Amino acid sequence: MKFIVSLSRFFFVLVIWTCGYLFWIQRLMLAFWGFNPMSSLHWQYLLREWRGGWVIRTPKEWLFVIVLFTAVPIWLTGWAVLSAVPWSRWLKLILLFPVRLIRSKIKEKHTAKPKVTKRKSYKQTRPPAVRAGSGRIKSPEKAPEEKEEHKHAHAPAQQAVEQPRAHSESKPSSAPAHSSSAPAKSGGSGGSIMEILRSAGYRLISDAKIAGKKIDFVAVAANHILLCLIDSESGDWLADEERFNDEEPLWFSESNHRISPVRIVLNARDALAPMLTGDARGMEIKPMVVIRQGTIINAEDMFEVWNGLNVAVCRHEDGGPDEITALPAAVSQVKSPDDGLFHSVSSVLG
Repeated sequence: MKFIVSLSRFFFVLVIWTCGYLFWIQRLMLAFWGFNPMSSLHWQYLLREWRGGWVIRTPKEWLFVIVLFTAVPIWLTGWAVLSAVPWSRWLKLILLFPVRLIRSKIKEKHTAKPKVTKRKSYKQTRPPAVRAGSGRIKSPEKAPEEKEEHKHAHAPAQQAVEQPRAHSESKPSSAPAHSSSAPAKSGGSGGSIMEILRSAGYRLISDAKIAGKKIDFVAVAANHILLCLIDSESGDWLADEERFNDEEPLWFSESNHRISPVRIVLNARDALAPMLTGDARGMEIKPMVVIRQGTIINAEDMFEVWNGLNVAVCRHEDGGPDEITALPAAVSQVKSPDDGLFHSVSSVLG
């Protein structure tokens, strides 16, 4: 298919170049020598003069002969040069120039505003349950049947032995039970994020740090890994996934801006892929951003961009707008990984 496209492009350039070349070479020769290369009568006259012993004397006649003999090589050379030009790339640059100009003006307008309040970092704006973590990767979670055995254990000594193995599952949260900002609490869109991922069949590693950024959940399935980043920034946001002046893409609000969470989770995906070893080597990594509080005001314009980046953007609890797919609908049932695969992933993150 690629060969057919290249061949079609090659002959398309040939037709356009030939028409333009013949038009201008005809105008040139008529203007200087009164010779029409498109007329058979002029060629017959030239042939008769040549057979009759035409002698080339003046510089103008010499120039005519040179142009006549170099017309075909110039035509072939021009065809070869024009065929090597990346026309689609230039056409894209020309057509998208107004869009890029408008976007740059919007960015300049937002960045030129004075910043009154200090912008909070990602660590400060994380939900309490995520911020309360020590920053270390929690131990691999136990299988459901193992958790049930641990829950009904009655010997204190046995609990003391089993507690280090199930630390990531049995350690109580330091946040109050009624806190509505913790990711593990149930929301108005079908349960907590953790519960939704677990019910779909994933085994979870929480608070993982990849490429210097915290990823809330690394969800492991039998055939892929889901990187789930929770975006808890409130307010209305204008999303943009294009680099500007070699800077990371930014999302803008009325008085603030921040690095795109989509770019953060994509960087984490690219950093995690070469780290995987053992059973996890070569597994597909799917990035996901969950809008938990804010509203993406240009979401409909960004769907095609996010699809092109192969990242899933969904909403949960107060996230919006409604056009964005809700988290329960975005997560499909998967086959749970075996212990060997899960430990291969958790050992890399640990």
